[in-house]
Formats: sequence, structure tokens, C-alpha cells
Amino acid sequence: MSNEIETDFEKRNPHVRRIVTGHDENGKAIVWMDGDAENSRYPNERMISTLLWCTDSAPADWSHDEDMGARKLGTAPPASGTRFMHSELQPSRVEGAPDPAHLHRTDSIDYKVIISGEVTMYLDDSKVVCRPGDVIISRGTNHTWINEGTEPCRSVTVLVDADPKRDDAVAGLTQQRH
Repeated sequence: MSNEIETDFEKRNPHVRRIVTGHDENGKAIVWMDGDAENSRYPNERMISTLLWCTDSAPADWSHDEDMGARKLGTAPPASGTRFMHSELQPSRVEGAPDPAHLHRTDSIDYKVIISGEVTMYLDDSKVVCRPGDVIISRGTNHTWINEGTEPCRSVTVLVDADPKRDDAVAGLTQQRH
């Protein structure tokens, strides 16, 4: 794994059942895929991020039979597309405000729903504790996530590519998009 940490943490990957529908040759609705989502990354020793689906455009093309959850993506969604992911963030051993180097911004609109546990969202000069059922809408802001609780925090997030593009953003002009 490049720029990722491989540890025993990988063995704790939460199994996320992914059910994808489609159509048979007669146009009848069917379950096209049903099984564990397997496209997981481990960007650090505390986080698992599993890609569930992505799109390349808006409006998206639902008619082709490519497993869009099997793609290898960076943090950003595809240009003009979306990225749908499940994350699990383990409790942090670090106390106090995060290192400013951990703050990042994406050129996207992000919709995050907290499923279980809690996580603190740090912005440039403030923080908010997010709990199960909370919905965060991040509009290209500088942020980071720290689990200051005692149990893992699970969430689902949809990143939607957005404008304007900034050179200092994770999804900015300087990052190659795949």
C-alpha cells in the first residue's frame, strides 16, 4: 500500500453489506450484487474507508454494468462525479486540537451521516461534536475528523465534485483525478 499504514487494524474491517440493483435482459429490476464491500483503504492506523460506489458524471449513467465500487480513487470524487463511502474511525490517543497539517479541504460538497459513535469535526477556528443521526454538509471547507470518544465512529459520506477549484485543495487543480 502506498502512503498507507498496514497494521492489525485491517483485521477489524467492518463488514458493510452492499446491495446493488440493476435490470435483467427484459428490463425487470433485479439484485445485481449482494455481498461485502471490499474496496477498503487504510490511510492511517485509525481509519478504514470503504468505497461503496462512484459516478463519473451528472446526470449519472445507471445503464452500464461496471462495478463502480471497485474503482481505485483518491480522496476526491471523479471530475463531475460522486464518491459514496463508508468510514470507521477509531478513538484517538491524541488530546487537544489536531495538528493543523491534518486539516484538509476538498473541492466538493460532502454529505456525511453519523451512524454510530461520535466524532469531532475541527474547522479552522472551531469544532463541533457529531453524534449518531447528525448530518454534516461540508461545502469545500478546511476540516479534519478526530474521534475523541471511547468507541469507533461509523459514518457514510457522499462527496459531490464542485466548483470553484483551488490549488490548495485535495481535489484542487494540482491533484490528478482518476
